[in-house]
Amino acid sequence: MLRSRSRWIAAPLAAAALTLTAAGYAGAVTSPAAGAHTAGKHAAASAPCLADATTLLGDLDGDGRPDKISNPGHTGTKMTIQWGTKSGSFGSKHTVRSLVGAKKGEDVSAAVADFDNDGTLDLVVNVVKPSGGDDPSTARLAEYRPGPLARTNLKSPGAVHSDIGDMGEVRQLSVARYNDDAYPDLAVLNNAGDGQMDRDVRLSKPGGGLAGYDREAKLKYGEYGTWAEPPAMPTDGWSQFYKTCS
Repeated sequence: MLRSRSRWIAAPLAAAALTLTAAGYAGAVTSPAAGAHTAGKHAAASAPCLADATTLLGDLDGDGRPDKISNPGHTGTKMTIQWGTKSGSFGSKHTVRSLVGAKKGEDVSAAVADFDNDGTLDLVVNVVKPSGGDDPSTARLAEYRPGPLARTNLKSPGAVHSDIGDMGEVRQLSVARYNDDAYPDLAVLNNAGDGQMDRDVRLSKPGGGLAGYDREAKLKYGEYGTWAEPPAMPTDGWSQFYKTCS
């Protein structure tokens, strides 16, 4: 387990949305970025859009149809997914927790955004069993998974290990905008041990995807607090990058 002893300062969706058509989704925004699936393999997907403040519609599995991602409170801890259907509606609700195979006693945090700006949504996921004490646990699973994702388990052929689970016990994940570029960033709320809670950051890389730990970014955008008064996490990350669905 890796630890750092230094600390640096650094609205509701209507029921009708369950049958929201892909046409309405497509009309919300411009055409997809390069790299999205095209006709002949899959229909091209339009850019993601917001059905409400905590509900994003966008293509997770690369089939060209919008899927529905709900993220109550923007904490990433209660995220659910409903896969889009050919009729333009959405299927049954699945928790990210169940899809990634979390075990009893483990906590799951997730963040969804088009981190590499290729037209298909990506996933950051962290699975950890809380230590219950001052010494934070290391994540059992911490990955950045570029889309498209498998419907059955959210796996990605391009998945890479993320260091977010190595440097603290992740409690929440949230999409953020820190450096004003076109790529979403990530905010990480950590149990850092010894009664402290840190807000760490992972900035997007110039070519897309997320960079690893960066001390300067932590100093500039991070914050620390206590278990009783943890640092505030961003709740407007999606709205910084995605328009409201028409």
